[in-house]
Amino acid sequence: MIPVAIVGGGPVGLVSSILLSMSGIDHIVFEQYPDTSIHPKALGINQRTVEIFQHLGIEEELIKHRAPFESVSHTAWYTGLGKEDIEIVKREAWGAGERSEEYQRNSPAQYSILPQIRLEPILKRRALSLNPNAIRYSTKVLGVREEDESVILLVRTKDGVEEEVHAQYVLGADGGRGFAQNIGIDWEGKQDIVEMMTVHFKAELEALHPDKNVFLSWLINPTMRGSLGTGYCYHIGPYYPEREANSEWVFAFPRLPEDPSTFENEDTIKRIQRSLGIPDLDINLLSISSWTVNAIVAQQYRSKGGKVFLVGDAAHRFPPWGALGMNTGIQDAYNLIWKLVFALRSPDPKRFDNLLDTYEAERQPIARRVASNSLSNMLNHGNVMDTAIGISPDAAVESNLEAVRAFSDPNHPQYKAKRDAVKKAAEDLDLEFNAPGIEIGWFYPSADINREGDKTRHDGQLLEDGEYDITDYHPSTIPGHNLPHAWLKRGDKEVSTRHLIRHDSFLLLVNSPQWVPLQSELIHVEVIDNKEGWTDRDGTWNRLCNVGSTGAVLVRPDGIVAWRAQEWIYEREWIYEGKGLFPGVLDNVLKPRRHED
Repeated sequence: MIPVAIVGGGPVGLVSSILLSMSGIDHIVFEQYPDTSIHPKALGINQRTVEIFQHLGIEEELIKHRAPFESVSHTAWYTGLGKEDIEIVKREAWGAGERSEEYQRNSPAQYSILPQIRLEPILKRRALSLNPNAIRYSTKVLGVREEDESVILLVRTKDGVEEEVHAQYVLGADGGRGFAQNIGIDWEGKQDIVEMMTVHFKAELEALHPDKNVFLSWLINPTMRGSLGTGYCYHIGPYYPEREANSEWVFAFPRLPEDPSTFENEDTIKRIQRSLGIPDLDINLLSISSWTVNAIVAQQYRSKGGKVFLVGDAAHRFPPWGALGMNTGIQDAYNLIWKLVFALRSPDPKRFDNLLDTYEAERQPIARRVASNSLSNMLNHGNVMDTAIGISPDAAVESNLEAVRAFSDPNHPQYKAKRDAVKKAAEDLDLEFNAPGIEIGWFYPSADINREGDKTRHDGQLLEDGEYDITDYHPSTIPGHNLPHAWLKRGDKEVSTRHLIRHDSFLLLVNSPQWVPLQSELIHVEVIDNKEGWTDRDGTWNRLCNVGSTGAVLVRPDGIVAWRAQEWIYEREWIYEGKGLFPGVLDNVLKPRRHED
């Protein structure tokens, strides 16, 4: 019996494999397809996910292959990309321009653009370097049966041979292909909102595009019902070793009632040419994918028997507006794997059932919020930007054309009003393109067992009405929050506090060497602002840590603050046991200690 079986070899499954290998846990990844993805799929990698990639040891490869930042620093709206088309508005995005310093303060990592077809091979190479036998491609999981002592998977190989595999735990990471339903877990939320088509193609489009800094081009053709009927496009390189003139692009558009029932190659090419406003563009189709927009979350993340977990798109499926689907899935795995490792290392894994239950308690609320926000982002393109211009999918074509003329003609009486409305609409849509609050500002209220965040609305991450601030990130060491980023220095070496997180133990960041005797197999101690430890390079840690001169901050293997002390404590408990946070994990390590001990 293997400790862990992973169903699905996409980004979430591969990240799970790497994390398990780094902790020395044997496992198998079953992937029904013969290799990594052939369609671009996800591509925005936010700062928190890049930090995870730093811990996985693949950041250098990511940097080598990702899009040059200057080529993805803006998003823009156009009536089309043809000679007669106009730019409606352009916005800085993903930490460019005036928000660059803010993004640099928030994290040691940079927001990155890399399509899934190029990310997955990087993850695959890393996974196989750690465990050459970890991945079984062309192997489909036909069924999962949970029993008292194990989970039994029925799998079929590419040769048609069926076999049973026994595992202690199973991770469903099949990308939403039905794993949840197969183990009896239903969905909540809105399904089948709209049918979409995405087309991966090659064309010499870069030379025709009006702006080399724009990554996402949103098309609002007034003759095609505006945003609803036109679509959007973006470039995907490859960028390494250099980007070719005839490079790769993705065009996405919603299926309309008047569209043909099936898009043949010629139909698809004509649709792209019309939407772009370039009727003679030479297009080489590479792949076409049809999919439906969903904003759904699994009702449970853990099976009734407790041995099967849902991660990634098997647990939630979001509209891609905001690029939070893959990021949320990878962060799911980062939350779950260390808890599984602790259970598997124990002679009695059931001791850790409460700890494993915190996976759903922590991650499911994040998914619900992301589903709602991503759906709002999708709807806003038509409801906000088209409305600002005066375009309606139900209006006559001539009426929509007149709205664009009013927007572009300085002598038109509606010109200024429309320009002001479009500027306001672009600012409203920043919730998709400049939103560190939802990208990295999420936290786990259930981990704040002493309700320290109530006094300050979690240091501002909650607004006065109790809703999350999804625009801005408010760093905090309140338990349940991600460890804030601060640069530390020791000799010639500089690291971020985020770089000190350890996958195999808890990290105790202390402002006084009194805590050093707590160093153990489960606790790694780092001293800040001490001659023998790290120096707070610019005072950021001192400002953000929110503990006293002899205080400490305890950080979980997933970078989440578990506990903090204002000052050195002795002769009484300083970790709160029995409240569901670390049952059975730290009780033998963090006992009351006397200073002289």
